[in-house]
Amino acid sequence: MKQKLSTVEHLIDGNITCLVSVDGCLSLGRLRCALDRVQRKHPALRALIRQENGELYYEADTAGPIPLRLVEIRSDDDGAREREAELTVPIPHYQPQLRVVWMRSGPVNELLVTTSHRICDGMSVLILVREILKSVYSDETLVPYPPLTLHNIIGDLRDEGLLKRQRAARFINTAVSLVPGSRKRVENKEIYREWSASQGLSATLKQRCKLEGVSMHTALLAVLDKALHATFGRQAPAWIDSPFDGRRGRLSMIKSDMLFFSGGSFKIKTGQNDTTDFWTRAREIHEEVQLKIEQELVNIPRKHQLFEMIKVPSARKMRSIVRLQNVLRGRGNRRVFSFSNLGNIHVLDEDAPFALKDFRLFVHSFVVRLLGIMAYSLHGQLRFIYLGDEKCLSHADIDALQRQFMTLLETHAGQHALVSEPHHRNWQR
Repeated sequence: MKQKLSTVEHLIDGNITCLVSVDGCLSLGRLRCALDRVQRKHPALRALIRQENGELYYEADTAGPIPLRLVEIRSDDDGAREREAELTVPIPHYQPQLRVVWMRSGPVNELLVTTSHRICDGMSVLILVREILKSVYSDETLVPYPPLTLHNIIGDLRDEGLLKRQRAARFINTAVSLVPGSRKRVENKEIYREWSASQGLSATLKQRCKLEGVSMHTALLAVLDKALHATFGRQAPAWIDSPFDGRRGRLSMIKSDMLFFSGGSFKIKTGQNDTTDFWTRAREIHEEVQLKIEQELVNIPRKHQLFEMIKVPSARKMRSIVRLQNVLRGRGNRRVFSFSNLGNIHVLDEDAPFALKDFRLFVHSFVVRLLGIMAYSLHGQLRFIYLGDEKCLSHADIDALQRQFMTLLETHAGQHALVSEPHHRNWQR
């Protein structure tokens, strides 16, 4: 069966690489079997990508085994080279859109799990890592499911906004048709900066969020908002864009163990009520986030329907569009700053024969420039990864943003509480 890639899937061309370090005994044979079992479950891992008349198609159930390599690591440079290659080398269309490298160095085992963003968002990668690791030591059944397509999301949508979306699509298609093509490839090179909060600070922030009736995600959004304006002033991004998980019953067609490229996102305007007490502002953002997620869930089918009305630009036109976008936004590409939160990383059960030592996740884009911060919690400790194209922020800018972010986090997590009783709100993200 052949299924045309959606417009969004054509455009979100990039790699997501997850580094998982485990302490314990791995077996190449068991790892191979685990990948085979995971592949049998997920339709996206069994499909190959074909190109016809400038458009891309998934061809179901045509892929061979998921590529698996064993590499003996003798130095830090060896590991760094493997990580760089896995992140930046595109996954060929003639292979499954997932590959794994086992980097072995004495008792330390590191798995590099790389997938295409076209089939996975960040939460999907966690699903894959969890299932791969569990299948190494457990024969628990993984239940296959039918392919998930945008038709499942859009359905037969014919609301009062359909004509407006059709007019918008015609306008966009006309504008794109006038864009000249470019032979010069877009070359993106990201800067990555990793840091963490202490376990004490992480625990303090968690307790304070419970007291204030806000989610950790909301508190971190409020910190980032203030940090961006403290660092860049009038040059600060106008918006923070934050993706959310479409699972958890939010989008009924996306089950908790399914792979999908996107669940949705919302935007928070920065610099609002700057003189307000921090936790008062955090509660305002919390209320705003809940409303925006509800609205976005209603709008997701409409947005995807609009995207599907837009003709996919040729590769040459896409290069010109990306370059024009970068020029219009000026140096730094700062109008929108992304903030992603993977939550608490739990990829191993208590009965696992090995322990999770480390977890890191990186993204490389072959099209648009990235600019944002990713947060997650591992072993009770908040971790942060800045990822942005080298043309977005300088190393000095990143240093300043990191300092402001951590200073504000430390200040407000330990700030004297203005309330004596918890605010009775749903504080889970």
